[in-house]
Amino acid sequence: MSSRIFQNVLQPEDISAILEFYQHKPDAKTESYVINKNFEYHIPEDFSYQLLHGKIEKILGPHEFDTGAYKECIKPYPLHSDSPETHSGIESVMSFGTKKNLNLAILIPLVEGDEFCTVVFDCYSTQDLKNKQQPTPNQLKQQDFGHCANQWPMLNRLPIVDVYHWRVGDMFIWDRQQYHVSADFARYGLVKKFLIMFVA
Repeated sequence: MSSRIFQNVLQPEDISAILEFYQHKPDAKTESYVINKNFEYHIPEDFSYQLLHGKIEKILGPHEFDTGAYKECIKPYPLHSDSPETHSGIESVMSFGTKKNLNLAILIPLVEGDEFCTVVFDCYSTQDLKNKQQPTPNQLKQQDFGHCANQWPMLNRLPIVDVYHWRVGDMFIWDRQQYHVSADFARYGLVKKFLIMFVA
């Protein structure tokens, strides 16, 4: 599956329930500048499974949970992929298994606005990014990616698949091996809240 946006999967009351549930959960304290809370979708009795499993199964069919988290970020993530092979390049709590079937990332925004943006590229962890650069710049604006100053010369020449502006109720799904980057929401003084889960 290439990246896809599934709109209005969750209702406002679902989002409220998620925020209320995780408000009372402890921070795992596993990343700087990020509140990480355990996401226990692998337990059928858990809140997250009860709320989300049927909705995700309608989109993906049978699927196997690998790992995930509830996150509140005050700093944006730079260019990276979430494949087990490359994810060690950024500080992270994620501990990926080796099984690959669907091999997808699922983002569930809990806030929205044009300041919250995820860009997915037509580039994979199995490829050399230097060989994927195009001769002309893409449509990204440097001021939106100030946290990627060292990556910018390459970032603005990579081929883009999706520029997803977050909307509450959506699910945004992409191949875990695809490179992606967050826009710099922090320059507006905002905190990014979301669920991220990975299926094997």
